[in-house]
Amino acid sequence: MAETLNLNWQMQSAVPALISGADAEKLYNSLPKQAKAGLRYDRESESVISSTALAVPCFDTEAQKYGARCPSLIDLSRPEVMKIAQGKHYIDSRAWVVRSREDTNYPKNNSLLTTIYELAEKTEGSIKEPFMIEGFNLIPNSEDNGYGLTLVARSDFKVIQDERFGGKYDRRKFSEVDELGIPNFDRGGNRTWYTRDLGLSRLCLDWDFES
Repeated sequence: MAETLNLNWQMQSAVPALISGADAEKLYNSLPKQAKAGLRYDRESESVISSTALAVPCFDTEAQKYGARCPSLIDLSRPEVMKIAQGKHYIDSRAWVVRSREDTNYPKNNSLLTTIYELAEKTEGSIKEPFMIEGFNLIPNSEDNGYGLTLVARSDFKVIQDERFGGKYDRRKFSEVDELGIPNFDRGGNRTWYTRDLGLSRLCLDWDFES
C-alpha cells in the first residue's frame, strides 16, 4: 500500500473554468438573444469570446442545472481564479451593485433598477444604498425600453448592504477581503477597487487583479 504524506496541503476551494470546451456552445445557445450582445461563440477554440454583464446571470442559472455556477464576489479573490485572470482575462461575477434608483449615465439600466428596488425592498423591508444583489436571472420581454430583458429573483436571491460599494471608495487599495469578498482597505494594498457614484454596475476582476 502506498504511503501518503501528512502535510498542510493547499486544497482548492473552487474548481474554476472559462466557458470553453465541449459544452461551451450549449451554454452560449441557452442565452436569450438580448443577452448575447457583444458575445460570440468561436467554433475553432470551442470558447465563448468577450464579456457582458447581461449574460452572466443567465449563464449562472443554466450552469446550476449541472451543479456548476458563475463566480461570486468572494471567488474573484480566490488564488485559483486570479491565476486564470492574470494577464489575460476579465472575469465577471454573478453579482451586481446598485448605488441609486436612476442611472443618469446609462438610462437603459433604469428599467432593471426599478425591478431591483422592488425585489430588494420586498426582501429587506428597507434599503440603504449602496447594495449588492445576487441570485437572479434575466428573461426576455416584449417591452421597447431598456435591454428587452426582465430581472427575476431566484430562490437564492439576496441583498448585501455595505458602504464599501459606494463611490467614495473609488480607487482605494486593498490586498485582503472579508468573508463576502468585500475589500478590507489598506493604503499599502496591491489591488485597486473601482466604484461609481450612481447607477447599476457589474462586479468583475480584470487581468491585473483590479476590481
